[in-house]
Amino acid sequence: MKARKLALPINAPDKSPLESTCKGASMKRRSFQFPFLLMLFSLFLLQSCEKEEEKLSPEVQTVEITMLSPTTVILKGNIVNLGRIPIRDYGFVCGFTPDVNDKSGYKISLGEDAKVGPFTSGLTGLGEPTSFDYKRVLYVRTFIKNDNESFFGELLTVSLPSYHVQSVTPYKGKPGDRITITGKFHTSDINQVEASFANITAKVVEVAPTKIVVEVPSGITSGPLQIPIVLRLSGQSFLATNSFEAIPVLKDFFPKSGAIGTILTITGDNLPLSNSSFTSSESLKVYMGGVEVRVLKADFSVPGYQLEVPENLPADVVSIYVQMNGTRTQLPGHFTVTPHTITSISPASGLPGDNFKIFGSNFIIRPTYYNENISVEVGNMPVPLELVSATELTVHVPSGFPEGDHSVVVKSKLHAVEAPQKYRVFHPSITSFSPASGHIGQEVVINGTFLPDRLHTVEFGNASTAAISTSNSLRVQVPMGINAGKVSVKVKYGNWLAESEDEFTVLAPTITSFSPNTGTAGSVVTISGTGFRPDTPYIAMKFGTAEATILSVTETTIRAEIPSGITGSVKIIMEQNGQTVISNNNFTVTN
Repeated sequence: MKARKLALPINAPDKSPLESTCKGASMKRRSFQFPFLLMLFSLFLLQSCEKEEEKLSPEVQTVEITMLSPTTVILKGNIVNLGRIPIRDYGFVCGFTPDVNDKSGYKISLGEDAKVGPFTSGLTGLGEPTSFDYKRVLYVRTFIKNDNESFFGELLTVSLPSYHVQSVTPYKGKPGDRITITGKFHTSDINQVEASFANITAKVVEVAPTKIVVEVPSGITSGPLQIPIVLRLSGQSFLATNSFEAIPVLKDFFPKSGAIGTILTITGDNLPLSNSSFTSSESLKVYMGGVEVRVLKADFSVPGYQLEVPENLPADVVSIYVQMNGTRTQLPGHFTVTPHTITSISPASGLPGDNFKIFGSNFIIRPTYYNENISVEVGNMPVPLELVSATELTVHVPSGFPEGDHSVVVKSKLHAVEAPQKYRVFHPSITSFSPASGHIGQEVVINGTFLPDRLHTVEFGNASTAAISTSNSLRVQVPMGINAGKVSVKVKYGNWLAESEDEFTVLAPTITSFSPNTGTAGSVVTISGTGFRPDTPYIAMKFGTAEATILSVTETTIRAEIPSGITGSVKIIMEQNGQTVISNNNFTVTN
């Protein structure tokens, strides 16, 4: 059997055995390389897919925490890529424990507008702990969130320092004094520091990391001991001391003059309220001319202490000094007590035993029925005070006081002021009256000396009437109840009585005639005479014992109707104001 030749590809050139051997070896190598290359390609594809998968998720980095103050930091982050799913939020989460994530800690949200690259945010208001030695660690990490989940950057930390007060010097001061507070304050920015003394804002003069200098303010009223000083740095408040002593400074007082009872105000800086325990003790006393004066309750609308000028000052010009915490301070100037004033007296005249009023101002500070610090003299003689007030005095003129015009002087312990007019004391008197005679009801003018505008009693014999007087006359009518004839005339006011030297003649009415002389019952008779009173209801007419009906009355005539029930010759009788008149002639009543 012949050996077979291997078939070669068409147009294949003849090869030597060595070439054939080489070709076989080459084919074997190619068969081995193909699976290997396929495996390398598959691995490349897998890595490419993993990298492509990584690009589908966002990536964020926490870069840096920069501390500006113990309560403020700046946070920096970086977005490496955004991924392929829309971003819904990004920013920082932080807290004082390591487990900060989207469910615990404080989140600083920067919104949906995320971009690849760096981003920053500030964080302030990191509260100051109650203990100055407490160490605070702030934990911060970045975050970015898409529709599916949240992704976080590295966790960074920073230790936040605490404020610390070492000393406050000096521990007391007056307004304007500078107080140095040393310690750890971590700032040199004066705009970040505020200070207050008992809630009164103070001026900050200097700020350094280890020192703050402030000025004691004015307006502190809750002293003088245990005044708190509070510092406020970067929006956080803490107590520097609670035992600073605000030294009060007394300045002046006003007004500089006034009457007894005037309210004075003592001014100054950082004066404790006068109704506090400080001023109600022995720590505060005020003296005027050596006389201790009670400090009134504080008037919050007026800064300072208020007091009332007392009645028992030793002089009308006095100095004022204040003793506070054992230190005596005399205030500038002096206080001048102004005298009281008298504007008028009323009435300007009167009888012994009468009262009159003195009007003016600043007589006394409170109403009373008795006051030893004020008195009145009439004609250099002391007279009793019935009532006392700041603007009115009621004075009693004793009985037996001499007649005449007398000066009126009001005296206090410091001043004596005379009224601008005299007070006239007199006794009532009758000099004359007119007319000298008249019927009952007749007007009589009595002349003399009387208290004007007063109600006087006038007596005609044993009958009396009353009238309002002028200073020199009285107008009265002769009263009823007296008989015709001469009677005395007297004028009474209170306990005083004036009697006329002359007598008044009381005239009785008269019947001179009547007409007709006869008549029947029901006929009208005209009676003529004098002293008839048409204005009085107390008039009656009788024919004998039967009362007649009066039809009309004038001063000289009476018309009457003859009554029934009588006959014969009778007298005509008229009764008027208690007086009875009988006709001389008889009237005949016919049937």
